[in-house]
Amino acid sequence: MNLPGFVPLLAAIAVWWAFARWNRRRRWFSTGEVIFWDAILLCVFQLAWLRYF
Repeated sequence: MNLPGFVPLLAAIAVWWAFARWNRRRRWFSTGEVIFWDAILLCVFQLAWLRYF
């Protein structure tokens, strides 16, 4: 695996970090829900990345 292959993973980490910080103030979602939605976004990022690269 080369370095550009980590871009979707790094994007998912950034989204998880931002969403977790946002949710920490509001407490709308549980930790499991934050992880679930981040996994969904990781799949979307990976599919988009594979489509174009």
